[in-house]
Amino acid sequence: MEQARMASHVALSRGALEWEGTLWFGVEGDSMKPFLRSGDRVLVQTCSIDALQCGDLVLFTKGEALCLHRVMARITRGGHRGLRTKGDGCARWDQPVPADSIVGKGIALERWDRIVALNTIHGRLLGLLCVCGSVLMGCGLWLKWRLQH
Repeated sequence: MEQARMASHVALSRGALEWEGTLWFGVEGDSMKPFLRSGDRVLVQTCSIDALQCGDLVLFTKGEALCLHRVMARITRGGHRGLRTKGDGCARWDQPVPADSIVGKGIALERWDRIVALNTIHGRLLGLLCVCGSVLMGCGLWLKWRLQH
């Protein structure tokens, strides 16, 4: 029953994006902390893989669920294009995201009735800083694990 509900949520979200061009996506969980918190909303705009750059927030399908993580790199494997993504608060990168799993790009953040544009020069710089911090955190966690074993 839960899988059917999740699949219909993905289909409804994709349909709304195709119809309207944008969709407010509610953040749940801690994978994007500290940048995004549970309860925040991100305005997602439909886009192609070509419109995504390192540091952008991307909404994609992950199995039967939707996931909003940060673009770390674009990749091509065996002629297929995709993305490498990672939650800011996660130690590991996600599995490669195929181009056909991309739902849209995060262009604005709403928290406490305040909206901040992410598709401005300041928003892009903030995204790139988050990428650097995320990579450094991953290296620090690996080093800590390595020193303990």
